[in-house]
Amino acid sequence: MSKKHVKLSAGFNVDASNYYQRTVNNNTGETKVFSQDQPVTGTAKVTITNKPLKLEHSCTSGPNHTEHHSSWTPKTEKESHTSSNEAKKAMSDLKPLRIALGCDDAGVSYKNTIKADFENNDLVSSVTDVGVDANHDKTAYPHIAVDAAKLVSQGKADRALLICGTGLGVAISANKVPGVRAVTAHDSFSVERAILSNDAQVLCMGERVVGLEVARRLAKEWLGYRFDPSSASAQKVQAITDHEKKNFELQ
Repeated sequence: MSKKHVKLSAGFNVDASNYYQRTVNNNTGETKVFSQDQPVTGTAKVTITNKPLKLEHSCTSGPNHTEHHSSWTPKTEKESHTSSNEAKKAMSDLKPLRIALGCDDAGVSYKNTIKADFENNDLVSSVTDVGVDANHDKTAYPHIAVDAAKLVSQGKADRALLICGTGLGVAISANKVPGVRAVTAHDSFSVERAILSNDAQVLCMGERVVGLEVARRLAKEWLGYRFDPSSASAQKVQAITDHEKKNFELQ
């Protein structure tokens, strides 16, 4: 018996500063993103059909009722395998990063595990461990965070990854170093946008907040992102730098 043709449609009103939709094919792992990095007011419609499997997206926004259309037909497993190989090749073309790692006594276990991961990752050219090395070392997190952030600001490291109990204290501390943008992130989307939208050089996580395997995965994903200086986000990042220079009288 042949399967019935199924068509599902959903319409909704949109009134947001930006629009982001992420669709994942659970069979192949293929991901498709629809996004609009500007205010969106209007209506949106998503339609899914099963024969063939296809996702269509349309959005009407703005005072002129501008229409945006896009569609996506998921790849077959064979096509997905080819795409995966292409993605791996593209990733291998990325320049390896110099990473500074640090933690306080609450993050030693995670830091050491991620350090081992980084030392075996082709996207990492070097790892500088600024401590601490053991749970009995009670050096306060601000000292560790600032030491790592300074390596970034001085051009001795491309990025830094810091771990404490929550990931909050080390982020606050690292952000006291001029030129450094540190964020706390415990999910894939935030890690992605930290680089692509904010050009944040420092990622902070909390050992008491996120599971170890999730932290390892996020750290691995983080290595694969690169900020695009020609993107629309570049002006916003520059605005951060301008405010920093103005408020702290930096040259």
